[in-house]
Amino acid sequence: MRRLLTLAVLGAALLILFYVNQQVQNWHYVVSGEPGQLLYLAVFDDGAASDWQQYPGRVSAQVTEGQFRISNGVSGNVAFSVTEPYFADFDLRVQAQAVGGPLDNGYGVIFRYRDNDNFYEFLVSSDGFYRVNRVLNGAQRELSTWVDSPTVRQGLNEINYLRVVARGDQFAFYVNNERVSLCIPSDPEALSTYRTGLGCIGGTMQDTLTDASLNTGRIGVAARSLGEPDVEAAFDNLIVFSPETAE
Repeated sequence: MRRLLTLAVLGAALLILFYVNQQVQNWHYVVSGEPGQLLYLAVFDDGAASDWQQYPGRVSAQVTEGQFRISNGVSGNVAFSVTEPYFADFDLRVQAQAVGGPLDNGYGVIFRYRDNDNFYEFLVSSDGFYRVNRVLNGAQRELSTWVDSPTVRQGLNEINYLRVVARGDQFAFYVNNERVSLCIPSDPEALSTYRTGLGCIGGTMQDTLTDASLNTGRIGVAARSLGEPDVEAAFDNLIVFSPETAE
C-alpha cells in the first residue's frame, strides 16, 4: 500500500513539473513603460539587428545597406521577420517602401505575433491601398479589407510612414501621419467588403479596430505577394513607444 502511495505521489509530482514547464515555455517578458517612453529602437545598421530573424533564399529577410529588406519570390505568400521582445500596448512607427516587383503588393508591419498561426498585419500597397489582417489559429481573416486612399504614396521606392497604436483590444492605424479609417462589417461574422466609390458595404468606416484575440506578442515587418511574386520591401527606423493614455 505504501509503495502504491509513493508511486501516486511521484506521478502527481511529475504532472505538476510538466505543467510548470509548459507554463514557463509559454511565458515571455512583456516590455512596457510610462506613457510616451521609448521602448525599442531599430535603425538596421549593418550588424546591429542581431535580435531580428534573418534568412537567405527565394524568400529572404536580411539587413542590407542600413535597411531591413524582405524579398518574397512566392506568389500568394507573406514573408516576414520579427524581433525578440514582446509587447502588449505600444505605439509602433516605421519607414517602409516597396523597392522591387509589382505594384499589386502588400508591405508593412505585423504585431502581437505569437507564432506563424497567430498575429495581426497592417499593410499598404504600391497602388494606393491599405488593409488590416488577422491570422488566428492558422485561419486568415480580413478585419478591414483593402481600402484605397490618397494618403498612401504610390509607386516603387516611395516611402510610406506607418504607425500602429495598440491599447488593450483597441487599435488605431496611421499612414504618413494621417489616421486611416477601417471598413468594419456590421455583422461580426460577415466579410469586410469595400468598393471604390461605394464605400464600406454592409458595414461602416471606423477610426478604431476592436479585437481581443491576441493581447501580447512580438513585432515585425512583412512583404506580401498577391497576384505576382518577387515583391521586395525595405524598412528603416523602427521605433516603439509606450502609447499615450489618450489621443
